[in-house]
Amino acid sequence: MTLPSLISKHKDKELITRVKKTYSDISNAVSLSRMEGGSLNDNSIFFNPNNTHFETAQQFVKYFNGAKLCENMSQDNCSQFYYGIKYSKFYTDGGDAGVEWLVTYMPAIILTNGAILYVNQSHIPDCYGEETYEKHDENGRPILDADGKPVTATSLNTVCAYIYFDVNGPKLPNRFGQDAYYVQIEKNFLRPGVQPYLGRTSLENILSGNENFSYEDYKIGSEE
Repeated sequence: MTLPSLISKHKDKELITRVKKTYSDISNAVSLSRMEGGSLNDNSIFFNPNNTHFETAQQFVKYFNGAKLCENMSQDNCSQFYYGIKYSKFYTDGGDAGVEWLVTYMPAIILTNGAILYVNQSHIPDCYGEETYEKHDENGRPILDADGKPVTATSLNTVCAYIYFDVNGPKLPNRFGQDAYYVQIEKNFLRPGVQPYLGRTSLENILSGNENFSYEDYKIGSEE
């Protein structure tokens, strides 16, 4: 193997190790929160749908020794923890140009090893309910009917909260499917987030022992 290939392989291995560690840390924290809430199989007790994102993060941060908590991007000394992260495949905001994931309102938990967790509290009572949404294709473009109106659908949402995470913080590559992922905390369990453009395949590979990244490169602001 050439030197650049060896360096790339080493960096991938380091990221994979960090992904496993961060996922394990989140899983352990969720388990501890259930125990503290007095239930071994009900995450809705801790991830209370009546909480704001920040209220949940304030409780969750205590399970990570030495971690720092930022309420949002505007908090003093916190802006460096909010930055663009590319999707694991070409994705738009509804138009034709590729965009990146950038969230400024979610609280961020910064771990001592440099990983960052972003907490998104769901507000569905008891983490169980139907919701109506506008359908989009796999690249984020709206699906329209014959009259040009958005097509809607109804689905059952069982998510108590989402935890997005970047295993090495602002350091590159800042891409879902490499150093960034997300998990869904549902009423009775935790699992990798289901959206493919947010790194689902890579995370499932890593957790199953496959340890292969799955992503496509694209340019921000360019068409597919």
